[in-house]
Amino acid sequence: MNYSDRYLRQIASYPIVDVLLADVAIRIQLSPTDYQLAVDHYHAINEWLERQDSPLAGAVRDFYPQGGFAIGATVARHSTDDEFDIDVMADIAYRTDVDPEDAQAILHDAIRGERGSRYYLKTDRKTRCSTVNYDGMHLDVTPTVRLAGTIEKTGLIFHSKLEEPWAKKSLFANPHGFAQWFLSRTPPDQDFGTFFERRSLDYDRERAILSKRADAAPVPEQCPAYQKSRAVIALQLIKRWRNLAYDKRHGARRLPPSVLLAFYVATHANQTKSLAEDLSFQVESMLAIVGEAQDRGQRVSARNPMCNDDILTDRWPADLSDQAVFIRELTDFAVKLRRLRGEIALSEMQQILEDLFGEKPARSAVKDHVKRVGQDVGSTGSRFTPGKASIPAAIAGGVAAPSSVRSAPPHKFFGDHPDDVPKRR
Repeated sequence: MNYSDRYLRQIASYPIVDVLLADVAIRIQLSPTDYQLAVDHYHAINEWLERQDSPLAGAVRDFYPQGGFAIGATVARHSTDDEFDIDVMADIAYRTDVDPEDAQAILHDAIRGERGSRYYLKTDRKTRCSTVNYDGMHLDVTPTVRLAGTIEKTGLIFHSKLEEPWAKKSLFANPHGFAQWFLSRTPPDQDFGTFFERRSLDYDRERAILSKRADAAPVPEQCPAYQKSRAVIALQLIKRWRNLAYDKRHGARRLPPSVLLAFYVATHANQTKSLAEDLSFQVESMLAIVGEAQDRGQRVSARNPMCNDDILTDRWPADLSDQAVFIRELTDFAVKLRRLRGEIALSEMQQILEDLFGEKPARSAVKDHVKRVGQDVGSTGSRFTPGKASIPAAIAGGVAAPSSVRSAPPHKFFGDHPDDVPKRR
Protein backbone atom coordinates (compact mmCIF):
# COMPACT_ATOMS: atom_id res chain seq x y z
CA MET A 1 0.00 0.00 0.00
CA ASN A 2 1.46 3.38 -1.01
CA TYR A 3 1.13 5.60 2.04
CA SER A 4 1.77 8.74 0.02
CA ASP A 5 -1.88 8.39 -0.97
CA ARG A 6 -3.98 10.06 1.75
CA TYR A 7 -6.92 7.76 1.04
CA LEU A 8 -4.85 4.60 1.44
CA ARG A 9 -3.33 5.97 4.62
CA GLN A 10 -6.88 6.54 5.83
CA ILE A 11 -7.78 2.90 5.18
CA ALA A 12 -4.70 1.82 7.12
CA SER A 13 -5.71 4.01 10.08
CA TYR A 14 -8.96 2.08 10.65
CA PRO A 15 -9.12 -1.23 12.52
CA ILE A 16 -9.29 -4.17 10.12
CA VAL A 17 -12.67 -5.19 11.46
CA ASP A 18 -14.05 -1.72 10.64
CA VAL A 19 -12.78 -1.90 7.06
CA LEU A 20 -14.16 -5.41 6.60
CA LEU A 21 -17.58 -4.43 7.99
CA ALA A 22 -17.66 -1.34 5.76
CA ASP A 23 -16.72 -3.44 2.74
CA VAL A 24 -19.46 -5.96 3.54
CA ALA A 25 -21.95 -3.09 3.83
CA ILE A 26 -20.85 -1.78 0.43
CA ARG A 27 -21.53 -5.17 -1.11
CA ILE A 28 -25.06 -5.48 0.28
CA GLN A 29 -26.32 -2.01 -0.52
CA LEU A 30 -27.37 -0.35 -3.73
CA SER A 31 -24.24 0.45 -5.70
CA PRO A 32 -23.95 4.00 -7.04
CA THR A 33 -24.98 2.70 -10.47
CA ASP A 34 -27.97 0.78 -9.10
CA TYR A 35 -28.90 3.75 -6.95
CA GLN A 36 -29.15 5.90 -10.06
CA LEU A 37 -31.22 3.16 -11.74
CA ALA A 38 -33.58 3.15 -8.74
CA VAL A 39 -33.90 6.94 -9.00
CA ASP A 40 -34.76 6.58 -12.70
CA HIS A 41 -37.46 4.00 -11.90
CA TYR A 42 -38.78 6.27 -9.15
CA HIS A 43 -39.22 9.18 -11.55
CA ALA A 44 -40.66 6.94 -14.27
CA ILE A 45 -43.43 5.64 -12.00
CA ASN A 46 -44.24 9.17 -10.86
CA GLU A 47 -44.66 10.27 -14.48
CA TRP A 48 -46.64 7.12 -15.34
CA LEU A 49 -49.16 7.76 -12.56
CA GLU A 50 -49.80 11.21 -13.99
CA ARG A 51 -50.16 10.17 -17.65
CA GLN A 52 -53.21 11.45 -19.50
CA ASP A 53 -55.28 8.23 -19.35
CA SER A 54 -54.35 7.36 -15.75
CA PRO A 55 -57.14 6.97 -13.17
CA LEU A 56 -55.02 9.33 -11.06
CA ALA A 57 -54.27 11.95 -13.72
CA GLY A 58 -54.08 15.30 -11.94
CA ALA A 59 -54.61 13.69 -8.53
CA VAL A 60 -51.02 12.94 -7.45
CA ARG A 61 -50.12 15.83 -5.15
CA ASP A 62 -46.73 14.55 -4.02
CA PHE A 63 -44.42 11.60 -4.61
CA TYR A 64 -41.51 10.99 -2.25
CA PRO A 65 -39.24 8.23 -0.90
CA GLN A 66 -39.65 6.55 2.44
CA GLY A 67 -37.89 3.84 4.45
CA GLY A 68 -34.36 2.75 3.60
CA PHE A 69 -34.42 4.64 0.30
CA ALA A 70 -35.05 7.91 2.16
CA ILE A 71 -32.25 7.44 4.72
CA GLY A 72 -29.65 5.63 2.59
CA ALA A 73 -30.08 2.28 4.34
CA THR A 74 -31.38 0.02 1.56
CA VAL A 75 -29.91 -3.51 1.58
CA ALA A 76 -30.15 -6.64 -0.54
CA ARG A 77 -32.91 -8.96 0.65
CA HIS A 78 -31.37 -12.43 0.26
CA SER A 79 -27.98 -14.11 0.50
CA THR A 80 -28.17 -15.62 -2.99
CA ASP A 81 -29.22 -12.58 -5.02
CA ASP A 82 -29.07 -8.80 -5.09
CA GLU A 83 -32.79 -8.06 -4.90
CA PHE A 84 -33.56 -4.63 -3.42
CA ASP A 85 -36.83 -3.02 -2.50
CA ILE A 86 -37.43 0.71 -2.84
CA ASP A 87 -40.31 2.32 -0.91
CA VAL A 88 -42.15 5.48 -2.01
CA MET A 89 -45.28 7.35 -0.96
CA ALA A 90 -47.88 8.72 -3.37
CA ASP A 91 -49.97 11.52 -1.86
CA ILE A 92 -53.31 11.25 -3.65
CA ALA A 93 -56.13 13.79 -3.66
CA TYR A 94 -58.57 11.35 -2.06
CA ARG A 95 -61.04 12.39 0.62
CA THR A 96 -59.78 11.52 4.09
CA ASP A 97 -62.79 9.23 4.55
CA VAL A 98 -62.01 7.25 1.38
CA ASP A 99 -62.66 3.53 1.66
CA PRO A 100 -59.28 1.82 2.19
CA GLU A 101 -60.01 -0.74 -0.52
CA ASP A 102 -60.84 2.00 -3.04
CA ALA A 103 -57.65 3.88 -2.19
CA GLN A 104 -55.54 0.78 -2.77
CA ALA A 105 -57.39 -0.46 -5.83
CA ILE A 106 -57.31 2.85 -7.73
CA LEU A 107 -53.57 3.25 -7.20
CA HIS A 108 -52.96 -0.32 -8.29
CA ASP A 109 -55.03 0.11 -11.46
CA ALA A 110 -53.20 3.36 -12.23
CA ILE A 111 -49.79 1.69 -12.00
CA ARG A 112 -50.74 -1.55 -13.78
CA GLY A 113 -52.48 0.19 -16.65
CA GLU A 114 -54.24 -1.52 -19.52
CA ARG A 115 -53.38 -5.01 -20.77
CA GLY A 116 -50.22 -4.79 -22.85
CA SER A 117 -48.96 -1.61 -21.19
CA ARG A 118 -45.45 -1.42 -19.76
CA TYR A 119 -46.27 -2.33 -16.14
CA TYR A 120 -49.29 -4.59 -16.61
CA LEU A 121 -47.36 -7.84 -15.98
CA LYS A 122 -44.92 -6.28 -13.53
CA THR A 123 -47.33 -5.03 -10.86
CA ASP A 124 -48.51 -6.96 -7.79
CA ARG A 125 -51.13 -5.83 -5.29
CA LYS A 126 -50.10 -5.97 -1.61
CA THR A 127 -51.95 -5.21 1.63
CA ARG A 128 -50.74 -1.60 1.94
CA CYS A 129 -48.99 -0.91 -1.35
CA SER A 130 -48.57 -1.95 -4.97
CA THR A 131 -45.26 -3.45 -6.07
CA VAL A 132 -43.60 -2.86 -9.43
CA ASN A 133 -41.05 -5.59 -10.22
CA TYR A 134 -37.83 -4.90 -12.11
CA ASP A 135 -34.74 -7.01 -12.71
CA GLY A 136 -32.80 -6.92 -9.43
CA MET A 137 -35.18 -4.62 -7.55
CA HIS A 138 -38.80 -3.82 -6.91
CA LEU A 139 -40.53 -0.57 -6.07
CA ASP A 140 -43.33 -0.44 -3.48
CA VAL A 141 -45.78 2.46 -3.88
CA THR A 142 -47.97 3.26 -0.87
CA PRO A 143 -50.96 5.59 -1.29
CA THR A 144 -51.46 8.27 1.33
CA VAL A 145 -53.82 11.18 1.96
CA ARG A 146 -52.36 14.31 3.52
CA LEU A 147 -54.06 15.49 6.72
CA ALA A 148 -54.50 19.25 6.92
CA GLY A 149 -53.34 21.04 10.05
CA THR A 150 -50.68 18.48 10.95
CA ILE A 151 -46.88 18.28 10.71
CA GLU A 152 -45.60 18.20 7.12
CA LYS A 153 -46.58 15.06 5.21
CA THR A 154 -48.55 13.51 8.07
CA GLY A 155 -51.36 11.54 6.50
CA LEU A 156 -53.36 8.35 6.31
CA ILE A 157 -52.25 5.08 4.75
CA PHE A 158 -54.56 2.17 4.04
CA HIS A 159 -54.70 -1.49 4.99
CA SER A 160 -56.91 -3.63 2.78
CA LYS A 161 -56.88 -7.27 1.78
CA LEU A 162 -59.59 -8.52 -0.59
CA GLU A 163 -59.94 -11.84 1.24
CA GLU A 164 -60.31 -10.04 4.60
CA PRO A 165 -62.74 -7.15 3.96
CA TRP A 166 -63.55 -6.91 7.67
CA ALA A 167 -59.94 -5.99 8.49
CA LYS A 168 -59.54 -2.94 6.25
CA LYS A 169 -58.60 0.28 8.01
CA SER A 170 -56.94 3.69 7.72
CA LEU A 171 -53.78 4.38 9.74
CA PHE A 172 -51.83 7.50 10.66
CA ALA A 173 -48.33 7.72 9.19
CA ASN A 174 -45.53 10.17 8.59
CA PRO A 175 -42.56 8.30 7.09
CA HIS A 176 -41.14 11.57 5.73
CA GLY A 177 -41.02 13.05 9.22
CA PHE A 178 -39.44 9.87 10.56
CA ALA A 179 -36.73 9.98 7.89
CA GLN A 180 -35.93 13.61 8.70
CA TRP A 181 -35.75 12.77 12.42
CA PHE A 182 -33.49 9.79 11.72
CA LEU A 183 -31.11 11.78 9.53
CA SER A 184 -30.91 14.59 12.08
CA ARG A 185 -29.75 12.09 14.71
CA THR A 186 -27.25 10.25 12.49
CA PRO A 187 -25.11 12.89 10.75
CA PRO A 188 -22.13 11.44 8.86
CA ASP A 189 -18.65 11.81 10.26
CA GLN A 190 -16.87 13.70 7.48
CA ASP A 191 -13.74 11.56 7.31
CA PHE A 192 -15.48 8.21 7.65
CA GLY A 193 -18.31 9.31 5.37
CA THR A 194 -15.88 10.31 2.63
CA PHE A 195 -13.94 7.08 3.11
CA PHE A 196 -17.10 5.00 2.79
CA GLU A 197 -18.26 6.89 -0.28
CA ARG A 198 -14.95 6.38 -2.05
CA ARG A 199 -14.90 2.69 -1.17
CA SER A 200 -18.42 2.41 -2.64
CA LEU A 201 -17.47 4.13 -5.87
CA ASP A 202 -14.24 2.15 -6.26
CA TYR A 203 -16.07 -1.13 -5.73
CA ASP A 204 -18.73 -0.20 -8.27
CA ARG A 205 -16.07 0.62 -10.88
CA GLU A 206 -14.28 -2.66 -10.25
CA ARG A 207 -17.52 -4.61 -10.50
CA ALA A 208 -18.41 -2.81 -13.73
CA ILE A 209 -15.04 -3.63 -15.28
CA LEU A 210 -15.24 -7.30 -14.27
CA SER A 211 -18.79 -7.74 -15.51
CA LYS A 212 -18.28 -5.50 -18.57
CA ARG A 213 -21.59 -3.85 -17.85
CA ALA A 214 -22.68 -1.46 -20.57
CA ASP A 215 -24.78 0.60 -18.16
CA ALA A 216 -22.13 0.98 -15.49
CA ALA A 217 -21.66 4.73 -15.52
CA PRO A 218 -21.57 5.63 -11.81
CA VAL A 219 -23.38 8.59 -10.36
CA PRO A 220 -21.24 11.67 -9.63
CA GLU A 221 -18.64 11.11 -6.92
CA GLN A 222 -20.15 13.88 -4.84
CA CYS A 223 -23.41 11.93 -4.47
CA PRO A 224 -24.32 12.50 -0.79
CA ALA A 225 -26.16 9.17 -0.56
CA TYR A 226 -22.81 7.46 0.03
CA GLN A 227 -21.37 9.81 2.62
CA LYS A 228 -22.88 7.76 5.40
CA SER A 229 -22.58 7.81 9.15
CA ARG A 230 -21.43 4.78 11.08
CA ALA A 231 -24.96 4.50 12.50
CA VAL A 232 -26.48 4.15 9.02
CA ILE A 233 -23.91 1.52 8.06
CA ALA A 234 -24.61 -0.32 11.31
CA LEU A 235 -28.33 -0.23 10.45
CA GLN A 236 -27.65 -1.71 7.01
CA LEU A 237 -25.63 -4.53 8.55
CA ILE A 238 -28.36 -5.21 11.13
CA LYS A 239 -31.03 -5.32 8.43
CA ARG A 240 -28.94 -7.72 6.34
CA TRP A 241 -28.34 -9.95 9.37
CA ARG A 242 -32.07 -9.95 10.15
CA ASN A 243 -32.98 -10.86 6.57
CA LEU A 244 -30.61 -13.82 6.49
CA ALA A 245 -31.39 -15.06 10.00
CA TYR A 246 -35.13 -15.13 9.31
CA ASP A 247 -34.73 -16.56 5.81
CA LYS A 248 -32.66 -19.42 7.20
CA ARG A 249 -34.55 -20.24 10.38
CA HIS A 250 -37.88 -18.42 10.63
CA GLY A 251 -39.31 -18.18 7.14
CA ALA A 252 -42.92 -18.31 8.33
CA ARG A 253 -42.56 -15.36 10.73
CA ARG A 254 -42.95 -11.68 10.00
CA LEU A 255 -39.63 -9.82 10.12
CA PRO A 256 -39.02 -7.25 12.86
CA PRO A 257 -39.81 -4.09 10.85
CA SER A 258 -36.98 -2.04 9.38
CA VAL A 259 -38.53 1.16 10.72
CA LEU A 260 -38.31 -0.20 14.27
CA LEU A 261 -34.64 -1.13 13.79
CA ALA A 262 -34.02 2.37 12.41
CA PHE A 263 -35.79 3.90 15.42
CA TYR A 264 -33.55 2.02 17.85
CA VAL A 265 -30.39 2.85 15.90
CA ALA A 266 -31.19 6.57 15.78
CA THR A 267 -32.06 6.53 19.49
CA HIS A 268 -28.63 5.11 20.37
CA ALA A 269 -26.51 6.90 17.74
CA ASN A 270 -23.36 8.94 18.35
CA GLN A 271 -22.12 7.05 21.40
CA THR A 272 -19.15 5.13 19.98
CA LYS A 273 -15.96 5.82 18.04
CA SER A 274 -15.68 2.93 15.59
CA LEU A 275 -17.98 1.00 13.25
CA ALA A 276 -17.48 -2.35 14.98
CA GLU A 277 -18.09 -0.80 18.39
CA ASP A 278 -21.19 0.98 17.12
CA LEU A 279 -22.60 -2.21 15.63
CA SER A 280 -22.06 -4.10 18.89
CA PHE A 281 -23.52 -1.27 20.93
CA GLN A 282 -26.62 -1.04 18.72
CA VAL A 283 -27.27 -4.79 18.85
CA GLU A 284 -26.83 -4.96 22.62
CA SER A 285 -29.05 -1.90 23.10
CA MET A 286 -31.82 -3.55 21.09
CA LEU A 287 -31.35 -6.73 23.06
CA ALA A 288 -31.70 -4.81 26.33
CA ILE A 289 -34.95 -3.15 25.24
CA VAL A 290 -36.64 -6.22 23.79
CA GLY A 291 -35.32 -8.47 26.56
CA GLU A 292 -36.67 -6.23 29.31
CA ALA A 293 -40.09 -6.14 27.64
CA GLN A 294 -40.08 -9.93 27.39
CA ASP A 295 -39.11 -10.26 31.05
CA ARG A 296 -42.13 -8.13 31.95
CA GLY A 297 -44.43 -10.23 29.77
CA GLN A 298 -45.09 -7.29 27.45
CA ARG A 299 -44.63 -6.56 23.77
CA VAL A 300 -42.31 -3.75 22.77
CA SER A 301 -44.02 -0.65 21.45
CA ALA A 302 -42.59 2.33 19.60
CA ARG A 303 -44.08 5.42 18.00
CA ASN A 304 -42.88 7.72 15.25
CA PRO A 305 -41.27 10.68 17.08
CA MET A 306 -42.80 12.98 14.45
CA CYS A 307 -46.33 11.52 14.63
CA ASN A 308 -47.49 10.05 17.90
CA ASP A 309 -50.36 8.19 16.22
CA ASP A 310 -47.97 6.43 13.82
CA ILE A 311 -47.30 3.13 15.64
CA LEU A 312 -44.08 1.55 14.41
CA THR A 313 -44.95 -1.80 15.99
CA ASP A 314 -48.53 -2.15 14.74
CA ARG A 315 -47.81 -5.47 12.99
CA TRP A 316 -44.80 -6.80 14.93
CA PRO A 317 -44.45 -8.41 17.39
CA ALA A 318 -47.72 -10.29 17.06
CA ASP A 319 -47.07 -12.05 20.36
CA LEU A 320 -44.34 -12.89 22.87
CA SER A 321 -43.11 -15.81 20.76
CA ASP A 322 -42.10 -13.30 18.05
CA GLN A 323 -40.05 -11.45 20.65
CA ALA A 324 -38.51 -14.64 22.01
CA VAL A 325 -37.24 -15.58 18.55
CA PHE A 326 -35.78 -12.10 18.02
CA ILE A 327 -34.08 -12.19 21.41
CA ARG A 328 -32.43 -15.54 20.66
CA GLU A 329 -31.17 -14.27 17.32
CA LEU A 330 -29.96 -10.96 18.78
CA THR A 331 -28.11 -12.81 21.54
CA ASP A 332 -26.26 -14.94 18.99
CA PHE A 333 -25.53 -11.81 16.94
CA ALA A 334 -24.07 -10.00 19.97
CA VAL A 335 -21.86 -12.95 20.93
CA LYS A 336 -20.44 -13.26 17.42
CA LEU A 337 -19.76 -9.52 17.24
CA ARG A 338 -17.80 -9.65 20.49
CA ARG A 339 -15.77 -12.49 19.08
CA LEU A 340 -15.26 -10.63 15.80
CA ARG A 341 -13.77 -7.69 17.69
CA GLY A 342 -11.28 -9.84 19.58
CA GLU A 343 -7.85 -11.17 18.69
CA ILE A 344 -8.76 -13.84 16.15
CA ALA A 345 -7.31 -15.08 12.87
CA LEU A 346 -8.58 -13.73 9.59
CA SER A 347 -10.08 -17.12 8.72
CA GLU A 348 -12.30 -16.98 11.82
CA MET A 349 -13.25 -13.37 11.08
CA GLN A 350 -14.34 -14.46 7.61
CA GLN A 351 -16.43 -17.32 9.01
CA ILE A 352 -18.23 -14.98 11.43
CA LEU A 353 -18.87 -12.44 8.67
CA GLU A 354 -20.28 -15.20 6.44
CA ASP A 355 -22.55 -16.45 9.23
CA LEU A 356 -23.88 -12.97 9.94
CA PHE A 357 -24.05 -11.30 6.54
CA GLY A 358 -23.80 -13.99 3.88
CA GLU A 359 -21.04 -15.92 2.16
CA LYS A 360 -20.81 -13.84 -1.00
CA PRO A 361 -20.24 -10.33 0.48
CA ALA A 362 -18.05 -11.64 3.30
CA ARG A 363 -15.71 -13.59 1.05
CA SER A 364 -15.45 -10.70 -1.38
CA ALA A 365 -14.58 -8.24 1.42
CA VAL A 366 -11.90 -10.53 2.87
CA LYS A 367 -10.48 -11.25 -0.57
CA ASP A 368 -10.17 -7.52 -1.19
CA HIS A 369 -8.41 -7.10 2.16
CA VAL A 370 -5.90 -9.88 1.39
CA LYS A 371 -5.24 -8.36 -2.04
CA ARG A 372 -4.65 -4.95 -0.50
CA VAL A 373 -2.26 -6.39 2.08
CA GLY A 374 -0.40 -8.30 -0.63
CA GLN A 375 0.07 -5.14 -2.65
CA ASP A 376 1.36 -3.40 0.46
CA VAL A 377 3.94 -6.09 1.17
CA GLY A 378 4.94 -6.30 -2.47
CA SER A 379 5.51 -2.57 -2.76
CA THR A 380 7.17 -1.90 0.60
CA GLY A 381 8.59 -5.22 1.73
CA SER A 382 7.24 -4.39 5.15
CA ARG A 383 4.44 -5.54 7.39
CA PHE A 384 4.10 -2.14 8.99
CA THR A 385 0.80 -0.32 8.75
CA PRO A 386 -0.10 2.81 10.69
CA GLY A 387 -2.82 2.56 13.30
CA LYS A 388 -3.05 0.56 16.49
CA ALA A 389 -5.42 -2.10 15.16
CA SER A 390 -4.16 -2.37 11.61
CA ILE A 391 -1.66 -5.26 11.63
CA PRO A 392 -2.71 -7.25 8.54
CA ALA A 393 -4.47 -10.40 9.73
CA ALA A 394 -3.57 -12.20 6.53
CA ILE A 395 0.09 -11.88 7.54
CA ALA A 396 0.09 -11.74 11.30
CA GLY A 397 -2.69 -14.31 11.75
CA GLY A 398 -4.94 -12.03 13.74
CA VAL A 399 -5.84 -8.46 14.65
CA ALA A 400 -5.21 -6.31 17.66
CA ALA A 401 -8.26 -6.04 19.86
CA PRO A 402 -10.16 -2.78 19.50
CA SER A 403 -11.60 -1.05 22.54
CA SER A 404 -13.95 -3.28 24.52
CA VAL A 405 -17.61 -3.21 23.67
CA ARG A 406 -19.63 -0.76 25.67
CA SER A 407 -22.38 -2.31 27.73
CA ALA A 408 -25.85 -1.40 26.60
CA PRO A 409 -27.41 1.19 28.90
CA PRO A 410 -30.27 0.17 31.20
CA HIS A 411 -33.64 0.91 29.67
CA LYS A 412 -36.85 1.92 31.35
CA PHE A 413 -38.75 2.60 28.14
CA PHE A 414 -40.17 0.62 25.25
CA GLY A 415 -41.01 3.42 22.86
CA ASP A 416 -41.44 7.07 23.56
CA HIS A 417 -42.73 6.58 27.09
CA PRO A 418 -43.34 3.70 29.53
CA ASP A 419 -47.08 4.29 29.27
CA ASP A 420 -46.90 3.34 25.60
CA VAL A 421 -46.35 -0.34 26.47
CA PRO A 422 -49.47 -2.37 25.72
CA LYS A 423 -50.60 -4.99 28.18
CA ARG A 424 -50.28 -8.61 27.20
CA ARG A 425 -53.27 -9.75 25.21
